[in-house]
Amino acid sequence: MGVCADMLGGEIAAMRDWKRVFGSVVLMAAVVAPAAVGCGDGGDGNDKDFVTGLCEASSALRAGVEKAVKDGASSTAPGKTVELMVAPVDAFVKAFGDLNPPKDLKTWHKDATEQLEKTAETFRNEKQLTALATFNDSPVPDPPADAKARLQTAAQDVPECQGVAFLKP
Repeated sequence: MGVCADMLGGEIAAMRDWKRVFGSVVLMAAVVAPAAVGCGDGGDGNDKDFVTGLCEASSALRAGVEKAVKDGASSTAPGKTVELMVAPVDAFVKAFGDLNPPKDLKTWHKDATEQLEKTAETFRNEKQLTALATFNDSPVPDPPADAKARLQTAAQDVPECQGVAFLKP
């Protein structure tokens, strides 16, 4: 193990924090989800479809990060795990931006999407877990309280949302 730790350098230390980072990414997904409410194609979305899409994107993000951590752990290349995490983070940001939110969340979704894109770009360019640190602090503002409560209620009836940390109080 000492030889592996020497070979991997800081990668081992970074891997110890993967659960924290993964949790941060998932939390970011949950917080950012309501923002997606206004940027989809055409027309106004509805709460159920929006929440379903958000939960599907969040689940795909979680699975992608878990796979990156697993695949990266078996690599001796420094930074491999972080490199592998770029694709699921980018996919989440795209999926979020493609969501069609309810009318009252369109502006918020547009702003949140822009913030997510900036965070993902920083992560992609820096390839450092620290670039995702803002996910802990919610990279986007909470949606309006009424909309947040409404989305939380809608998520309760969406099977895809089971096990997804969504819009925590």
